[in-house]
Order: sequence, then structure tokens, then C-alpha cells
Amino acid sequence: MKKKTLIIGGYRGIGKSIYETIKKRGDIVFCICRSKIKKKNFISADITKKEGINVIKNFFKKEKIDNLIFTQRYRGNDSEEEYNVILKATNNLIKISKFKNNNSSIVILGSIASTTIIGDQNDTYHFTRGALETLTKYYAYKLGKQNIRVNCIQPTKIFKPENKKFFSKKNNRDRKLIEKITPIGRMGNSIDIANLAEFLTSEKSSYITGVIIPVDGGLRLVGQEQIAKMFKK
Repeated sequence: MKKKTLIIGGYRGIGKSIYETIKKRGDIVFCICRSKIKKKNFISADITKKEGINVIKNFFKKEKIDNLIFTQRYRGNDSEEEYNVILKATNNLIKISKFKNNNSSIVILGSIASTTIIGDQNDTYHFTRGALETLTKYYAYKLGKQNIRVNCIQPTKIFKPENKKFFSKKNNRDRKLIEKITPIGRMGNSIDIANLAEFLTSEKSSYITGVIIPVDGGLRLVGQEQIAKMFKK
């Protein structure tokens, strides 16, 4: 029997890569998006509004899922709205989701901003991503007895459809700097994240829960002194 996966987001960016990877695996994939998408199993709902939550509750009256993946992003400058989209909605949707309970999995897309500072992101961006990791650990403990695993992916700056044109330029300085200081020697891409999401929603990860997994090519291992030495050369 095919697994059923619900993705919050899934139309753009990393979420789109996850959607395509999970669907290629053979899952029946549903996506909740704020925009109205004319595509099979795409459901329009604002996850911060009561009306949107009711749409999702009605979905769960008909369906039970194996996997739940959070990839939603807030694009704006309203701190309260960012909190509502990233943290409050994630918490609320976990509470109302209906799982089959046969090795189900929740995957939350976080950010390296929970452990380091990203200069072009604001305060709310940082503390909501930190809170997502605490939420991951809390629900991993609370839902473990129901055979529901909860894990968080922590990506750094990566190639994704929205920024690929910028970073792909031959002499892009930002990309070259990242490649220079990253042990793997390249920037990550959205497929790297999608492959991990696929693993975390498969039987192969059935004993993994409550962990935050950085996807940064080893960059977190490089100290300030080592970076300074690289640029001396």
C-alpha cells in the first residue's frame, strides 16, 4: 500500500524539491499551500487562520497520513506573522494531524540560524528557528509511544530554484567564498535536503527521533582561526 505524505508548502523552494522526491518514491503526496494551485492533491489553506485550520481538519476527517513535512516559509517583515507561520502553525498542525501510527514521521525544516547568526535575517527569524528545534524534541518525546518520530533538518545557505540564477553566475563572489570555507568544497542544493527528508520518512530511519541534523557540508566544523588562515593564503 502506498504511503501518504502531507507537505506544508511544497510548491516552491526546498519544499518543491521535497515534494518531487517524495512523489518519485511512490507516495501519495498532498500539499497545503496558501496560494490556489491547480494541481492534484494541492489544497489551498492559510495555516494561520481559523478558516484554514478548518480546511485541514476536514482533510483529516477523510485521510490519515504516514508522514508530515513542514517546509512553509514566511516572506515579509511582520514579526508576529513570521511567528504565526513558522512556529504557531507548526505546533497547531501537529496537534490536529491524524497518523496511521505504523512508523509515522514528522520532519520539520529549520535553519542554521538556530545556532549561528545570519546577517540578512531579523530577530524573529532566528528565535523561531531555535524554537522549532525545542518543539522537535518535545514532540519526539510526547509522540514516541504512538510510534511517531519527529526530526528537524537544519540547512545552511544552499542552491534552490529561487536563488540558482544568482549563485550560478561564473564569478559569483558569495558562492566562491562559501565553497572555499566548506570542507566538502561546494554549496549544498535543495536535492540534498530532499534526500534527507526522504530518508527520515522511510523505514531506514525507524529508530531515529528527536534529532536536529545540519546539512552544511561540514562548515560548522571550521573555526574562525582556520577561516582566517584560508584567506591569508
